Amino acid sequence: MTYAEAISYLDGFVNYERGMPGRDERAAFDLSRILELAARLGDPQRAFPSVHVAGTKGKGSCCAFAASILRAAGLKVGLYTSPHLRDLRERIRVDGAPIPEADFARLLEACRPHLEVMRALPEGTRRPTYFEALTHLAFMHFAEQRVNVAVVEVGLGGRLDATNIVEPAACGLTRISRDHMAILGDTLTLIAREKAGILKPKVHAVSAPQHPEAAAAIEAVARKAGAPLEFIGKGTRMELAPLDPPHGKSLPRTEATLVFLDGHDAAMGELGLPGAFQAENWAVAVRLAQIAYKRLRGSALPERAVAKGSREVDWPGRLEELPRAPGEPLVILDGAHNDDSIEKVLKELRALLPDAAPHVALFACAKDKDVPAILKIMAKGVDGAVFTHSGNPRGVEPAELATQWKAAGGAEGATVNRDLAAALAEAKRRAGENGVVLCAGSLYLVGALKDLLAKGK
Repeated sequence: MTYAEAISYLDGFVNYERGMPGRDERAAFDLSRILELAARLGDPQRAFPSVHVAGTKGKGSCCAFAASILRAAGLKVGLYTSPHLRDLRERIRVDGAPIPEADFARLLEACRPHLEVMRALPEGTRRPTYFEALTHLAFMHFAEQRVNVAVVEVGLGGRLDATNIVEPAACGLTRISRDHMAILGDTLTLIAREKAGILKPKVHAVSAPQHPEAAAAIEAVARKAGAPLEFIGKGTRMELAPLDPPHGKSLPRTEATLVFLDGHDAAMGELGLPGAFQAENWAVAVRLAQIAYKRLRGSALPERAVAKGSREVDWPGRLEELPRAPGEPLVILDGAHNDDSIEKVLKELRALLPDAAPHVALFACAKDKDVPAILKIMAKGVDGAVFTHSGNPRGVEPAELATQWKAAGGAEGATVNRDLAAALAEAKRRAGENGVVLCAGSLYLVGALKDLLAKGK
């Protein structure tokens, strides 16, 4: 099997990233098939301890920070995240390097006989999905590479996610808000319960600050599971200081300090990702890294590892600043995809770039998002909008976005263009030399733009 053949084979599985499961499919979800596939493959997820992270937003950034810090401490670290921006292999990394194409193909070939047996199950029986097959491939790669620890991001939800068979050294929850409500539930309580389903007996859990409704649900799940739980902001406090932008960049950075109120030494780091809101994700990552390192090595995580890992983290598509040609506006890529994250990004940009105007949004999103809520927030924070399509089959048509934009009270003259290159050019034109173009709404949009720019268009 070549790499191209492996991708083609994987594309033959049901992929809920391209279309959400129906009610009957959701009702059949449990971990039994995932555990069966893992057993057929020798339970590779048991070959290494994991740092397991769920949440609505920021979980990818949190995972990137945790992996970078643990690497800086001298550990060999696997990192499993989703979705990818440009190359599927981005999802499976060891010490920052994507899985080689040859290894990807070879491991999927090894999985294939077991996948075929399970695909041949009787009609009506739930069969392996694209994400489940890919998750097991990642675990096989990490086991083969003998990683010291893997940082694993939940795909969707938590309790029934394919990743929820790992053996965690620590569990993390980033900020939880309303998202994927058709699957996870239409209240914060229901959503938080699903996310907190990753908590395990006697495994220390760390949560970002949460809405009281979500916090109460997480605490209830933790008590039932017998999982020690701490919240950032309870027993700790954050101190932030602005830093000048790196050479050739426009967006400043932040120095964050996590102060322990019980007298423990503070953790400090210059955040390699722009935006003060990243400090919350960083704080969860620091505590997860400290807990996992202590469990693995029996000693405290070195302060130098926190400083180095925080500074050197690499996580594209989060307030990512594109190279700027003379006479062009600043173009920012961000995967913000719900009302809360859009609001934070817009607020951050206004604070970081107070003199830049106008702010124009280049926007596309998926059908399972709360589009009216997102556009209502966006309408208050930008001076104009260009609606486009990322190529994701679940994407909302640009014309429909423009209709809902008008209903949300958006500025007049929103532009619609399904052609991404033309839409980007229009957004730049409308922003002008002194403005900002924020490309947001979906990581699929970010990936499509990066592909477009890589081709020189």
